Amino acid sequence: MSGMTYAKKNHALISAAVLAAVATAAVACSSPSHTTTTSTTTSSPPATGTPASVTNGGQVASLLQSGLTQAEGKKWSAATTIFQKVLAINPSNFYADYDLGWIAQSGGGSSEALSYYKKCLAANAAYTPAMYNEAILLETTDPQQAIGVYQKIVSIDPKAATAYLRLALVQAERGDITDARTNDAKAVSIDHALSKYKLPAKN
Repeated sequence: MSGMTYAKKNHALISAAVLAAVATAAVACSSPSHTTTTSTTTSSPPATGTPASVTNGGQVASLLQSGLTQAEGKKWSAATTIFQKVLAINPSNFYADYDLGWIAQSGGGSSEALSYYKKCLAANAAYTPAMYNEAILLETTDPQQAIGVYQKIVSIDPKAATAYLRLALVQAERGDITDARTNDAKAVSIDHALSKYKLPAKN
């Protein structure tokens, strides 16, 4: 199974949780979530050419799929164990770090989740799903940094509608109304369904 195939499956797993979170938290912009309603830029894990690495690559792909199956069943402990096995084989596997971060974030472990996302992004600096989740966690603790992360996401993926939306919401909360309206308009131009989320009114 290719890295891209895995990424698509992974995104499908997360998307159900995301849309619910965005729908319930768009105004407050503080709930942990992850969006896949727009395209994201992903990269496959780096390939190596030795026979042993090829074998390990197949084992890693199998473990990742198994971990996703456990996560789909909300068997978090089993999924965590499997993703940790992936990292034991390949410490730089950013998919496993991302999945562990998402599991931690879903359980309210913000600090642990951020740690995994940082590891994920150290291995693949352009992996926007990890950036998105990281930015959501930063919205309440460091909104200016969250803004910077969202801006990086849309520079990588100009069609990331929900990143534009959350960027606009954070900016509006900080009183940056002009920039917020600009980014809200961009979000709606990409995905008109997002027009139902209104910017908070600031005095």
